[in-house]
Amino acid sequence: MCSNHRFRWAFAILLMLGLQGLASASVMLGGTRVILGEKDREASIPAKNTGTSPYVVQAWIDAGEGKNKTPLLVTPPLSRLDPGMENILRIMRVAGELPADRESVFWLNVKEIPEKSNEENVLQIAVRSRIKLFYRPSKLVGKSEESRAQLKWAVSAGAEGQGAVLKVGNPTAYHVTFTGLNINSGQQSINADMVPPFGEMSYPLTAVKAPQAVQVDFTTLNDYGGETPEERVQVPAGAEPVAVKAELVPKPAPSAPSADGDKR
Repeated sequence: MCSNHRFRWAFAILLMLGLQGLASASVMLGGTRVILGEKDREASIPAKNTGTSPYVVQAWIDAGEGKNKTPLLVTPPLSRLDPGMENILRIMRVAGELPADRESVFWLNVKEIPEKSNEENVLQIAVRSRIKLFYRPSKLVGKSEESRAQLKWAVSAGAEGQGAVLKVGNPTAYHVTFTGLNINSGQQSINADMVPPFGEMSYPLTAVKAPQAVQVDFTTLNDYGGETPEERVQVPAGAEPVAVKAELVPKPAPSAPSADGDKR
């Protein structure tokens, strides 16, 4: 009996994990990021119920998982959203100090909570969407779209002098969000995220075993959540990141039509 009991528990856990993997959001946000300028009264983003059932929508802002105290507020924090309907979430600044010389990043969370089912033995899952929210002071130096061109790069020794790491420095006041880093034409792909203002990130390299020059192809996200054109930098070996001019990656030439003139 003990064995059967354990089997039932294991089956239930696997079933829940499978359902969570299949769960997808019905409440869709009208963007992948929100930017609130210092002089803006508020920023807004639409949330639409694309499903066939009503949901209770809970919205809140955090500064990282478990850091729910922020100087920003989203309203309405709780609302009902019927199928096919849209609501506007509004973000505004409240009391609290924030740096004036750089962007600050927060996260907007939107959780869709299904109505309680009248049927028995029904597993319901609340799905949460989470996007970046940037607070941008009005007197920052430079422009956000220029930040990626000012990144600094280096391949340095890893921890305790072992292996190699790719260092990326950001000397600007804006966050730079990568969509990917491709090392030496596919030898390694790095799932990089965001380099903070006046900050630096390090990524372990498996493509090389010791500090040496590498080629890095990269793309970033712009203010609208769109991907920028792919660029390439030749990163030198060194202890500290240095400025390297990026070049656009050439696009493949269009294939020639077949001999019989088929242009499919």
